[in-house]
Amino acid sequence: MFKSSISKVQNLGSVLDAAARIAGEQPALIGDFGTTNWHDLARRVAAVAARLHGARPQALALRPDRDDLVVLLAHAVAGVPLLPLHPALPEAEAQRLAAAAGARRSTVAQCLEGPPAAAPARAVAAADDLCLVATSGSSGEPKLARLSHRALLAAAAALDDRLPFGAGDRWILTLPLSHVGGLSVVVRCLLARRPIVLVPRYADEAIWTAIGRDGGTRLSAVPAIADRLLAADRSGLLTRLSLVMLGGQAAPLALRRGLAEAGVPAVASYGLTETCAAAACEHPAEAGRLLPGSGSALPGVEIAVTDADGAPLAAGEPGQIRIAAAALFSGYAGRGVAPFDAAGRYDTGDLGWLDERGRLHVQGRRAEVIVSGGEKIVPGVVEAALREHPAVRDAVVFGVPDARWGAIVCAAVEGPAALVADPTLAALLSRLLPPWSRPRRWACFDALPRLANGKIDRRGCAAQAAQRWGFGAPLD
Repeated sequence: MFKSSISKVQNLGSVLDAAARIAGEQPALIGDFGTTNWHDLARRVAAVAARLHGARPQALALRPDRDDLVVLLAHAVAGVPLLPLHPALPEAEAQRLAAAAGARRSTVAQCLEGPPAAAPARAVAAADDLCLVATSGSSGEPKLARLSHRALLAAAAALDDRLPFGAGDRWILTLPLSHVGGLSVVVRCLLARRPIVLVPRYADEAIWTAIGRDGGTRLSAVPAIADRLLAADRSGLLTRLSLVMLGGQAAPLALRRGLAEAGVPAVASYGLTETCAAAACEHPAEAGRLLPGSGSALPGVEIAVTDADGAPLAAGEPGQIRIAAAALFSGYAGRGVAPFDAAGRYDTGDLGWLDERGRLHVQGRRAEVIVSGGEKIVPGVVEAALREHPAVRDAVVFGVPDARWGAIVCAAVEGPAALVADPTLAALLSRLLPPWSRPRRWACFDALPRLANGKIDRRGCAAQAAQRWGFGAPLD
């Protein structure tokens, strides 16, 4: 396996102990409850960890709130793997995921109030599972990725190296702890001993409070949330941010330009649950330059673009994206051997290319490729072209079976209904795409359906668009 040279990683509990020892009286958590310092946080975590000793994972719904974060860290200290669940997840689905993980279903309240554990604490190794995280499942059945202490800490160290904290930086946590984006904010702030500003329930007003009252300076956001905040910012509060890290999906050019014009530094990134969040990210100096792609590989991460057999391809040549890093997951729960190739690389399932500067350009998922009339179309390429139009806030492209062509390219777009007949859209697609890649059926929505983590629900888009076939004329 690929080894990182960034740092000698420990377990997350030892990182918390170091934060309490070195920065004990400094702020650790900030929110509606006030401020909790590192010493008090470590004390609260130790008290809960004393109730958790055992080997069986626990499945808990977690919000980005103080008690929930204490319980999360207590599992790390006790060496009990955690399956974090989104609070909005239906109970039937929560039970299904818990059963798949072999986890006991529990609650934050039960963890906080339970009796002391009978068994003594066990040593926690860096290779032990810290969390079992369900992949987003936007286009397939979710899997449970096993994320170790070592992997999450290596990922945090790499991103802290790429995006070093300023003296007064505080990271705003709005992302759910059931997804690696939220977990990664927690781990990187612990590793850097920097405050986390907690936003338990997302609302625009809660973000303005996190910035104005609580001094939050950094924000991780999917493009849809960043776009919403930019449109709603009447007081210029976003300009107080030192950094917005965009992830989860490709950010529309219009959004990136809007953030730059508003004076909000934003960087693009690329990552997966299996890479413990970002594997590639822009440098802070690239914020606002509107460079194409998702930035270059983080320190300690190797990104290769290969053919189907794993042989590397030349710069600019598209192929399969494979990643080697100490930040890689350990495999999928209940699925045997981890899916790494002979070189220790994980095949992400994504298509893309590396340019001469080493910047990664992601096209989309290999499994979503559409074959129409013998031509292969990558939906991500078409979606990127659609997002170039100023009236398109977001887009999803998918194939629909067709007797003549095998499949036809269809699009669900977030934008005005008149968009389909807009000649500037047709002209844009004619310039950017070959004829066979241009959508032939359209459905326009005020808002595309999204998953709990803010990403577009590709299955939901296709299902809703299917009810609107014939809306608008196809572009030839």
